Amino acid sequence: MHRALSVAIGAAFVVAAALTATPAAAATATHISVTLKEMSVVLGSASVAAGPVVFDITNAGTAVHEFAVLRTNVAEGALPARASNAAKVEEVGIVAEVEDIDPGKTATLSLTLAPGRYLLICNVAGHHAAGMHATLVVASPATITLKDMAVQPGQTVALAGAVTFSITNTGALVHELAVLKTDIPEGSIPARDTDPSKAQEPGAAGEVEDIGPGKTATLTLDLAPGKYVLICNLPGHYAAGMHTTFTVMPAEPRSVAAAIELELHARGIDDQAARVNVTALLKVPGIVVTDADRAAIAAGYVPRSIVAGGSFLY
Repeated sequence: MHRALSVAIGAAFVVAAALTATPAAAATATHISVTLKEMSVVLGSASVAAGPVVFDITNAGTAVHEFAVLRTNVAEGALPARASNAAKVEEVGIVAEVEDIDPGKTATLSLTLAPGRYLLICNVAGHHAAGMHATLVVASPATITLKDMAVQPGQTVALAGAVTFSITNTGALVHELAVLKTDIPEGSIPARDTDPSKAQEPGAAGEVEDIGPGKTATLTLDLAPGKYVLICNLPGHYAAGMHTTFTVMPAEPRSVAAAIELELHARGIDDQAARVNVTALLKVPGIVVTDADRAAIAAGYVPRSIVAGGSFLY
């Protein structure tokens, strides 16, 4: 059983401009091409790391279109119709939009996107119902620096779901990054029987091999909640200290999140504007705040629900 924070903790759920829901992100913007036509929204990429994003929009159709970005867990195609105009849908979690893009014309929209799911729609009358919608997944960011001999995370937590590791090797040696889902303490993973210079890889979720000195790499994984260990497993590197811990925080079920978002939207509160007063939240009786919770809150993630026992979902 879970409780929405707006219901469960009352005064701790307020508009608080001092707290942002967007974790720190790289300054370089990622460009995503968007093609609007009758009757579809076609994306150049269906996923992107959190941070600055530029949508490069082209209307390749013969009708006027628009482009709206909604941060919401409502399923694609399931936005409710407006009570005042059934030919249009409610723009739940509206972030920004570009209106009146004529046939053959282009437009750009620059935003800084927090992790989560987004719907990209045309809400000209009848267009959404005819199929003009798409889903964009914005992954939690995790910057990782590989040194001789250390793994240094810029963040120690992320949200369950898509996580993008941005990896830089600042050492003088070739390194790699392996992501393991395991409860084994970071320095206690046993050696391989066949090659004691390497550690076993319990719960291997993904890896990037052969990152040369001064080089960078990215790795995007769909991660479940739990404890992880990040290691370099080139011969001797794990034993020399190339390992660190990483925690993936539990996310609120999408169906529950969508229901809460629809309720808040009906009250005139869109998800981007809703914030938690963390100072008040941490004083609520019965709330269990772990070190991982504190790290997540410090990184800018906002608790959305409380489950039985007083722990958070994000």
